[in-house]
Amino acid sequence: MSTRALIIAIILALIALPAIASGPRYFKDAVPYPRIKPAPSAGKPLIVIDPGHGGKDPGAVGQKGLLEKTVTTSAAKELKALLERTGRYEVLLTRSGDSFVEHDDRVRIAREKHADLFISIHADSTNGSSTRGASVYTLADRARNRSKRIVNGQNWIMDVDLAEQSDSVGDILVDLAQRSTESQSEAFADILLENLEGKTRLVGNSHRRAGYYVLLAPDVPAVLLELGFLSNSEDEKLLKTKAHRTKLMKAVRRSVDEYFVGPGRPG
Repeated sequence: MSTRALIIAIILALIALPAIASGPRYFKDAVPYPRIKPAPSAGKPLIVIDPGHGGKDPGAVGQKGLLEKTVTTSAAKELKALLERTGRYEVLLTRSGDSFVEHDDRVRIAREKHADLFISIHADSTNGSSTRGASVYTLADRARNRSKRIVNGQNWIMDVDLAEQSDSVGDILVDLAQRSTESQSEAFADILLENLEGKTRLVGNSHRRAGYYVLLAPDVPAVLLELGFLSNSEDEKLLKTKAHRTKLMKAVRRSVDEYFVGPGRPG
């Protein structure tokens, strides 16, 4: 049973205690025990890598014409190869070619496959040309309500079946799952930034929070990694080279290892 499912089970057991102590006549109106969503079979952690943009959506365009979708596709494939080479992970890309994938489909892929970690790869841009450096985004507190609306509006299946819960209990369960997920996302973001430091320039306030759609899944830890600024000529030049992208992706691979098994993992 996952940590989130265990926490939820404990909470619901506590809710049910008064009914159990008061006798059978109260069971008719007691909160029904939720149906746990079938867990994936035990095995290697599944990492979903999301190359930003693609197809008709080029993303940012560098001063020399480098397209964000080109950078993200190359980086994602390099990261996939690095992770698979360890033999410790299952790895899935949300797209492998130059195709357009809607934001909700990217999240759907991660959730349907029971991803243990979702990494969305992007390259930033701004109106000025002096800003440069990598950054990592996790979900902002202000976006939590948006996530709940999407859970309800799109009938996302959680670790528990919310259809059998009252609105108030359902909200509590979603909130518990989301807070656990956010904590895991924050932990991975911190590890990632530690490993990126010294490998590339980091922008000021490098751990940022936002309400990007790909970060909204309440039950999949997720980060959005900005590799640098294509609006800056130096960053664009670096991101065009395989050597620099590989250096960054090795830092991501090392971060994944530390996240799942702790520091000191070989390779």
